[in-house]
Amino acid sequence: MIEGNVAAQTNTIQSGYVAESKGTLVEYAIADETVAAVRNGEADAVFADKDYLKPLVEASNGELKFVGEDVALGGGVGMGIRKSDTEMKEKFDAAITQMKGDGSLNALLEKWFEIKGAY
Repeated sequence: MIEGNVAAQTNTIQSGYVAESKGTLVEYAIADETVAAVRNGEADAVFADKDYLKPLVEASNGELKFVGEDVALGGGVGMGIRKSDTEMKEKFDAAITQMKGDGSLNALLEKWFEIKGAY
């Protein structure tokens, strides 16, 4: 459970999680502002996507660090395409199907998200 003043980007799955926890949610319009809030003492922690935070933590020379267990939220990553743009949807569907078939989707998931054998 999250406690303290926790910065999260407004209208995200992370802000919803903090709002339902023991923590006090401090919302910011953009993700960069959440990290700035921790650095300047406005918040005790930031709750955001780990893939966003990882390079910031690594480059912080110990100023920032991960604490606690990872929290899995939602059902994955999504992408919005206009309902009327059927040609674009068909192209994405075909590309994803091909990537699943040739193993390149798994290779990218392992490289960038450290997820093994998802597809």
